[in-house]
Amino acid sequence: MAQAQFWATPGLEPKRAYRWLMRFANNGSGDTANIDEWFIKKVTRPSWSLSETKHNFLNHTFYYPGRIEYDELNVTLVDTITPNGAVNMQNLLIASGYIPPDAAANRGANYATISKDGWGTGGAGLANVEIVQLNEMGDALETWQLKNTWIKTCKLSELSYEDDELTNIELTLRYDFFKVEQSDLVAPRPATLIRAK
Repeated sequence: MAQAQFWATPGLEPKRAYRWLMRFANNGSGDTANIDEWFIKKVTRPSWSLSETKHNFLNHTFYYPGRIEYDELNVTLVDTITPNGAVNMQNLLIASGYIPPDAAANRGANYATISKDGWGTGGAGLANVEIVQLNEMGDALETWQLKNTWIKTCKLSELSYEDDELTNIELTLRYDFFKVEQSDLVAPRPATLIRAK
């Protein structure tokens, strides 16, 4: 009976796709990535997949789980004027350790290259990226933490005289793993086994 009344109960509400925030933070020491929450238009939620190993025996096939791989994350930002979104993406790349060719001739003995630490606390400030899902009061329901994040691709939207939409920046983020934590505001429900009738 309780399950049949779920959607008619005002106090019970599912998560909504538009109630969320995304934060680019440097281990809690400040937003060095210069990407504010309100610049972000859309993001895919973290996901993972397992590889498989197949074993054949006579007429039978058996499968065994292999290694886990965390999937890439896609983010769409508004290309803002202040701060300049395109320039900020360039600055993040340089902060990660990249030295442009025209600057390489004057770098002397500095042979630095891009590194994971450069994308993290050592430069660009993407060490910890968070996605926070909110309830109707604006309180956190759950927080996804992406660990050791770096930008794999950066694509700026095309320009057209026939279009008056906002210009965007599309990012693909790569990370090592994620953790999701439920807020203390949400009391965990005991697992219920649903038996087939």
